[in-house]
Amino acid sequence: MPKKSVRYKFWLEEDGNLLFGSGGAVLLEQIDALGSLSGASKELGMSYRRAWGRLKKLEECIGESLVTKVGGNKKGYRLTETGRRFVHSFREAEKEMDSAAAGVLTKHFGWVR
Repeated sequence: MPKKSVRYKFWLEEDGNLLFGSGGAVLLEQIDALGSLSGASKELGMSYRRAWGRLKKLEECIGESLVTKVGGNKKGYRLTETGRRFVHSFREAEKEMDSAAAGVLTKHFGWVR
């Protein structure tokens, strides 16, 4: 018998506009892993300009930098402590919501075979 599951998406908005969601979390995680905004944007199949714009918009809204440049002439980046905290908080919220969603599914649809 196939396993039932519930699916949902959550994101942060400002004035009805997407601010941060799972795509933003993945972008920050890739910047952290690769040390490069360019590399992260290529890995995710988005333009550098779009990735940069999303990053700057989020930084503007929260009032803090999420990435910092690394090295002298290099154009590498790493996450700031705020950037790490933001990703961690998003992923922890995601885990809690997964657990809550499983409970809701069981509560309301546990009778379905």
